[in-house]
Amino acid sequence: MTASLRKRDSAREHLIGLIEARAIGQAIPSERQLSAELGISRPTLRSVVDELVRDGWLVRQHGRGMFVGSPKIAQEIVGGPSRTGGAAYPPAPGTWTSRILSHSVIPAGMAIGSRLRIEPGTAVLRIARQRLVDGEPMSLETIHVLDELVPALDVTALEEGSFYALLRDRYDVIPTDAEQTHEAAAADATEAALLGLTEGAPILTLDRLTRDQHGRLFEYTHASYRGDRYRVTSHLTLTDAAQHTELAPRPRT
Repeated sequence: MTASLRKRDSAREHLIGLIEARAIGQAIPSERQLSAELGISRPTLRSVVDELVRDGWLVRQHGRGMFVGSPKIAQEIVGGPSRTGGAAYPPAPGTWTSRILSHSVIPAGMAIGSRLRIEPGTAVLRIARQRLVDGEPMSLETIHVLDELVPALDVTALEEGSFYALLRDRYDVIPTDAEQTHEAAAADATEAALLGLTEGAPILTLDRLTRDQHGRLFEYTHASYRGDRYRVTSHLTLTDAAQHTELAPRPRT
């Protein structure tokens, strides 16, 4: 490791130590002061600060300085099935709970029916819930699941437990793979009110279609996540066959 990298890592550890010793919203020393204390250049220190700002650990306020922020919740997505036979979707950090906003059995309609490849009149259970991490609003989810698969579902069980665990343990429905799409968007009035944001604030939307162990599409979920508190990371396994294939984003159609 070069001397510059050692200094950079040391600066990051020092800053995280300062952050952990302070409450959210409390100020930390200026870049000028930190640069002198740590004996590193301002550009090097600024690059470390930029990373911590991007991850939510720090907040810059123009003309005022830097303050301790709330770090983003990082959800990792990995390829392949999990050891338990379900989708490979490791739990994100923090204590996740839910508040049920509404639930009802409705006809699928054209939009949901086409996604789940069912007739428009097919009954689906629609559940809207607010998800919280350590008591703070983090996301909104609207779940559509085939009603025939979840008779007499107790939606209050979703307030403390996992939806997929409930499907597996009570109904023998095991989610095995899903197609998931993320897009950037702006919060509308309802999303802003329920997520504690201002209208138009950045959010990350998610659309997920899930299959069970029989290859049947059984769930469609749309979710909105706070852009200032949530991020998605992926673990990619690059096989020998793909060594000479350039990785590129798939164009939207």
